[in-house]
This record gives sequence, structure tokens and C-alpha cells, in this order.
Amino acid sequence: MEGENTQSSIESPWDLIKTLLAPRTLPHVFLLIAGTGGLFVFVSTISDDPGFAAIIFTSAMASYSILGIIGNNSHIKKWLLVDGYASTLGRILGPLFLPITLMAVISGTILFTIAEDKNIRDMWAIALSSLFVIWSIGQGLALRSSIRDLIIRSKSSKRSDEITPKSWDLWRLFLGAFIFSIIIAILRGIVIPNISGTNPLIFSWVIYTLVCFSVIALFLQIAKDGIMPLDTSWTKGDRSRVHRTSQLMIALIAWHLSSAWSRLSGNETSAMLFEEAMLVVITVVSAVWAMTNRNKSNIKFISKDTAIHWAIAFGFGYAGSITVMSGLTESLPILGNISQTLGVGHILTSLTLLIGLKTTISRPKVSEVIHDNEEINLEIEELTNELNEI
Repeated sequence: MEGENTQSSIESPWDLIKTLLAPRTLPHVFLLIAGTGGLFVFVSTISDDPGFAAIIFTSAMASYSILGIIGNNSHIKKWLLVDGYASTLGRILGPLFLPITLMAVISGTILFTIAEDKNIRDMWAIALSSLFVIWSIGQGLALRSSIRDLIIRSKSSKRSDEITPKSWDLWRLFLGAFIFSIIIAILRGIVIPNISGTNPLIFSWVIYTLVCFSVIALFLQIAKDGIMPLDTSWTKGDRSRVHRTSQLMIALIAWHLSSAWSRLSGNETSAMLFEEAMLVVITVVSAVWAMTNRNKSNIKFISKDTAIHWAIAFGFGYAGSITVMSGLTESLPILGNISQTLGVGHILTSLTLLIGLKTTISRPKVSEVIHDNEEINLEIEELTNELNEI
């Protein structure tokens, strides 16, 4: 049983992406895209009551969470994967029968019992849209966890040659922050406006570059002890880990700050929806990977067969909060327009990444190193067994 769990586990973010995009689970991805798109149209053009959409999104999130918990059961699994159906129509619609049935039961129960009153539906919509704050902070936490685990697992982070930390270790991160800020400012302030046929916004993005660099530099200075430690056991692996982790974090922080700047200053373009869609994908992958990270958690019901269900659940929750919020902005002017609200979300994610910078670049705990070594030994043992069988 233990070997089976190990075999079906997800070993890297790339392994997770391949799992989520596997043909055997594609109908669930199409359901997420079609369901989110349909409900967005429903909220924005057809109905002035976002409470209905909020209940449907909540039901979808709940049903896929249930499937994520029970999806490893062999009897349930065959209902949810394309492999269990022979005909073309069955392979397209068959895997969706169980989740859609669960959604219908949950949403129907809610709508015909406690949600007949519009006031309750409005409260439901406000509750779901307020989760956007949690999603934004959770997005930063998931990105931090994913980056840290990815870098710790790399070979360059395991080099044991001892070195002395130098001031250049910090200054090259300052340089990276400045370069990332300038590149993003050029893209958003000059390149994208020229492509879309709008006026360049050079002055606004020059101000962004100065603000973004100053903010990142401040938090790099706060995290200085983790970048240039007074530690005689500092190694090349530590330097590589800190540098690569920090540069990835800086790039993400600069991007989120630029998105917030664009939304709050009214400089958003037609590419905003595409950018937010990509952000949902990155968030979902990071969140599921953070859950599958066995260095952090002992959760056993997340495997290659159930990862798609957790990803769809997160997707419905994240997209649902944004969609419902877009329907509430007219009835609740305090929320501002949807673009401004998304800008606030980007600020929350940026702050989460900035505040957690020092923790993210810290040395891995002994338990993390031991677990990583155990995984390497397990892989060697499995390879040896396969060679013996040959």
C-alpha cells in the first residue's frame, strides 16, 4: 500500500502540470473553463442577482473537494477518468456525470432551503467575493512554498563546498530588482501600448520603476541576515539557493506590483483578462503543489488521480470570487470597479511575498533535508529493483 501511494505521488511542479493536462482528465478542465465563462456571462449580462452564481460556484468547489477526498477509491476513480469509457461521447461526458450530479444536489439543496430569500443570496455572494482576500494572500503563500521547495530539491542547492558570504550577494539582488522593474515598465508602458494602439505611459511607469525598486530594496535589506549571514558553515549550495530563490521572488513581486499599478492607476489594457486567467492557472498549480509537498504535509489523499479535482476546486473558488465580485460592484459602490479590486488583490499578494522573503530564503530545516535524502534513497532503491528485474 505504501509503495502504491509513493508511485502515484507527484514529485515536481512539472509532473503536476503534466498530470493536470493529461488527456484522461481533460473533460474536468473543459468544465472549469465553460462553467466559469458561462457564469461570468450570466452575472455580467443576464442576471442582476450574483447570489445564484455564488451558490453554483460554491457547490462546484464543494463537489470537487469531495471528489478530491474520495477520488483514490478504485470504484469512484473509474467514473472520473476518460479511461473508464469506451465511446467517444462517453469519454467526453462520462467523467463529468458525477461532479455535475454532486453540484446539482448541493446547489439545489441550498437554493430550495435556505437561499430562497434574496437577502441570504446577497450575503452568500458577499461571503464568496470576500474570499478574494484569502485567495490573494494564499496565492502568495503557495508561490513561496512552491519556489522554496523547487529550489531546495535542485542539485545546485546541495553543493557542500564552504564559502564566505560577500557583499555582492546582496548587491546583485538589488541589481536584479532594478532590472526586473525596468523590463516590466518598458513592456507595460511602451511595448503593450504600441501593440494595442494606445498612447505610451512613460512617466507613470518611470514612477512605478522607482517605487517598485525602492519597496523591494527595503525588504531585501530587512532580509540581509539571510543573504549575507555571519555563518562559517555557509556553502555554495546555500549561496545558489538564496540567489535563485530571491530572484524568482523578486520577479513575481515586480510583476504583481506592476499589475496593481496598472489596475489602480486606470492604465489597464484589453490583456487584463488574459493576465488574470494566467494568474489563476499559476495560483492553482502552486496551491495544489503546496498541498502535495510532502516536506510540508502528510496529506495522503492527494495523488496523480486526485490532483485534478483539487485544482478544479481551487479554480472554481478563485474564479468564483472574482466573477461574483464583478456582479457586486454595481450594487456595492464601496468595492469600486472590478479592476481596482483586482489591483488590491495584487498588492496583498505582493505584501505576502515581501513579508515572507526572509523566511523563504532561510536554510532548510533538518527534517526537510532528511526527507529529501529519503526520497533520493527511495528512487535509487526503485531503480535498483527495476535493473534487477531486467
